[in-house]
Amino acid sequence: ADDASFARAADRLRHAGNCVQWGETEEARMLRYLTVANWKSVYSPVEFSMVATSERRHGERLARIGRSRVLPVAALYGANAAGKSILIESLAALRTIVAGGRSRGEALPAVPHRLKGADEPTLFGVEIIVAAPGDEVRRRRDWIFYYEVRATRREIRYEFLSRLRSKDEEVLFERSGTDVEFYGDLDEGPAVAAVKRFLAPNRTILDFLGSAEDPPAMIGAVRQWFSSELHIVHPGSRFISLPGTIEMDELFVGAMNRGLSAVDTGISRIDLEDIPLRSVLDDEKDIQSARDRLAVEGGALMFGDEGKKCSLLSLDDAEGLRARQLVAVHDGEPRSDGEPVRGFTLPMSEESDGTARFMNLLPIILQLCEGPSRGVFLVDEFERSMHPLLAQELIRSFLDGVGRDDRRQLIFTTHELQFMRVQLLRRDEIWLLDKVSGETRLTRLSEFSGEKVRAGADLLGFYSSGRLGGVPRI
Repeated sequence: ADDASFARAADRLRHAGNCVQWGETEEARMLRYLTVANWKSVYSPVEFSMVATSERRHGERLARIGRSRVLPVAALYGANAAGKSILIESLAALRTIVAGGRSRGEALPAVPHRLKGADEPTLFGVEIIVAAPGDEVRRRRDWIFYYEVRATRREIRYEFLSRLRSKDEEVLFERSGTDVEFYGDLDEGPAVAAVKRFLAPNRTILDFLGSAEDPPAMIGAVRQWFSSELHIVHPGSRFISLPGTIEMDELFVGAMNRGLSAVDTGISRIDLEDIPLRSVLDDEKDIQSARDRLAVEGGALMFGDEGKKCSLLSLDDAEGLRARQLVAVHDGEPRSDGEPVRGFTLPMSEESDGTARFMNLLPIILQLCEGPSRGVFLVDEFERSMHPLLAQELIRSFLDGVGRDDRRQLIFTTHELQFMRVQLLRRDEIWLLDKVSGETRLTRLSEFSGEKVRAGADLLGFYSSGRLGGVPRI
């Protein structure tokens, strides 16, 4: 492929939600509130909150943001088709609207409620936490922003951005149709003229200004929250950069191998194994193009398909093209006769769905566990194909490492009742979704005070009985 094709592919991957980056992040970012209206099965506005209630249980793991306490985790429960995935998809759509990059006239991912809101715009609103610029991560101040956009498939109808301060609100800009108002320092800069002259109806101001070479600090920070620190993992998502990361990052390899050894997957480590070059590229022109690109840029090229196959191309010591695939190394059982233990390797494409899912989620948990700030991760169907105890251990390993100074979050949809049974989660970290009269409704478990769902109560019993909703009607 030529450079333009590589650039287009890279841009699509960044915004498709099918890959997750591994690496250091220098700024702390969190989600406080999400408001959605007229989006798929949601018509009337629903609000999802990551701000803690007054409950004291597991209080040591809550992030302190000003006078509020922010939760590190949230679990979304509900019957099939209740709207759990739709909530995750709303943030994916908002990310695409804000930072997806589009040509004039290209459709926006706004999907209104078919019965009640077909002719109305979709509304997304978020309250987010961003670290203000500073020399040391731990000493940075937290900026809190509220961003709202209302959009149809063809245009942005309304857009608003403000910074929330301890006693007041600093409005940065407001847009209604083609009318745009900037405030403060933005009103004095060249932004007004540029936006009025070049802004397309289907592009946000946040994207237009935030993607500039030298964006205003606050706008650049908010756009980066969407483009770099909001990670969305769908049921079929893969950590596609796994082969390249194994090639380049020894610390990552060690962390992955420790994680695999700690659970009963039968895998002792992951490795790269040589395979015939023609199994990856069979056209001589493509082979020469890959060789030329590697000779100039170095590193490696990754290839994958719609299944689980992952291959890596690199140059060997003789400048020849080398092809390798990702494999799992299985140690053999000890022999009673003293003979050497013989193991075997399996390509990742031949591992079970549960093992593959675990290996694609493990890098996410490693990012969340190892460092003061890793952003916001949303995982749809967290426990898919995994044993309940394994899924539970992944959640526990994340929660054991968070505290008041950390700025990292994990939000996931699930049907796994084990999370309630072992009381890993607080009541305000559990959300129940139901569909009522064709609309998705969202309720926090901590709101059921009338049902006496107190701290330490049998959450699983209350939920399974159907008294709280969020279960299928059978």
